Amino acid sequence: EKQAAAAAVDPHATGLGGTLSSATLGIIKGMVGPAILYLPHGFASAGYLVAIPVMMLTTALFLWSSKCLLESWKVESDRVNGDGRRRSNSDRKKHRRKRIVLSYPELAYRAFGSSGERLVQVGISLMQSGVCLTYLIFVPQNLRSSAALLLGWDISTNWTLALMVTVQVPLSWIRDIRRLTVTNLLANALILYGLVTCLVFAMDEVGAKDGDDATSEPFLREVAIRARSLPAFNPSGWFLFLGTSVLLFEGSITLLVPLQEAVHASADRERFPCLYSRVILGIVAFYAFFGISCWMAFGDEVRTVMTTSLPLGRLATSVQLAYSLAVVFTFPLQNFPSLEIVCVMVERMLPSTGKVDGGSSNSAYRSITSTLLI
Repeated sequence: EKQAAAAAVDPHATGLGGTLSSATLGIIKGMVGPAILYLPHGFASAGYLVAIPVMMLTTALFLWSSKCLLESWKVESDRVNGDGRRRSNSDRKKHRRKRIVLSYPELAYRAFGSSGERLVQVGISLMQSGVCLTYLIFVPQNLRSSAALLLGWDISTNWTLALMVTVQVPLSWIRDIRRLTVTNLLANALILYGLVTCLVFAMDEVGAKDGDDATSEPFLREVAIRARSLPAFNPSGWFLFLGTSVLLFEGSITLLVPLQEAVHASADRERFPCLYSRVILGIVAFYAFFGISCWMAFGDEVRTVMTTSLPLGRLATSVQLAYSLAVVFTFPLQNFPSLEIVCVMVERMLPSTGKVDGGSSNSAYRSITSTLLI
């Protein structure tokens, strides 16, 4: 029963995997977020001599940790499935809990017992909550800036924060993550629009000094000049990039094992680790390209959040709104692991609800708990 309860906390496996294509979308969805907008300022604060090696190091550590996690999952999954194949039909029904999804708390419980399970639960909850806290900072600031530019309203960030919380509270009541599929796809589209538009602004800024009749050669020459002028090292702020490089991965590690579990076909499951590494490397390469391009374009004066460095105008404001809405739609996905873990722990401490009406009572307990957590 303890193993079944631990494995019940599987925040993402349902509805995110299935095929390698949907798993790829899940990886991108969990990896790409507001952190990329902090990257140009991070490069400017550290210098490329620090930023690029640190990004390579954190990526290598991330991929190595991911490899170890997937190998651990495979060993335990093969053991459980092997036990299931050796049993009779009646034994398999009796031990059906062995076939449940191997979530992080479940793997920790199998390896280290109850103390390991609790440690992993606390770690995931704190990590995902920290990611969501950055969202609660990012969105109100961008909404305030957008309201000031479009409507001339100076709205306090307290009000925009209250608006976001009002939206997130009912979304936190969702227990079936498949209901978030539409909002997750919309978030990906909005993020893509925002990043592409930022790159267009950056390229336009680089080529602006060459005149309206500039050809590709002057533009490339300007790119080379700006690239050579970038400072290699910034002694006053290089250490800040250590945190930025870690934040780039946001909460994607919590999706790793659940996505592996959610891939149905055995052949696809074997290919998933290689696919995961390739997708992560591709995203990190785009991160580096985006950070350096925007740094070259806007120089050391690039602001902490990239969108606030864009030239004033409706198009730039649309980027801020698009990214803000994308974060609003992504928030439930990123917050789901910590909500599920905390809600299950709270339900265990509450009086037993019984089998007759336990479902509705537990649902009410979860809604109240998630509302208070938000």
